Amino acid sequence: MRDTLGILASGLCLLHCLLTPLLPVLGGVGILGALQEDQFLHLLLLIPVVILALTSFPASCLRHQRYAVMIVGFSGALLLVGALYVEGIWELIASILGAGLLIVAHWVNQRLICRIALID
Repeated sequence: MRDTLGILASGLCLLHCLLTPLLPVLGGVGILGALQEDQFLHLLLLIPVVILALTSFPASCLRHQRYAVMIVGFSGALLLVGALYVEGIWELIASILGAGLLIVAHWVNQRLICRIALID
């Protein structure tokens, strides 16, 4: 369940990152544009992503013994946190890579846990 929520939360981050540069092109100014740029929104998206990563990966990796999944997931989370401290294209690159790594890590983690459940 945590991995599904992690995929959803990371997907929202990815969607936010991909839509932000398109808003001016699509005429998205005003309230929607202000929300996209608001630092509070970034934290609102980031906090559940980090909490889900911290609660999902360590416990799951103890079960399936594939610690690379945790490394990839935590790398994604660190990239998202780091994106708060850079601007412009670097923020976009760090955010897209971070969210993408988290989505992949949660997906692989979910598959490995399901495989173990089938064996047990």
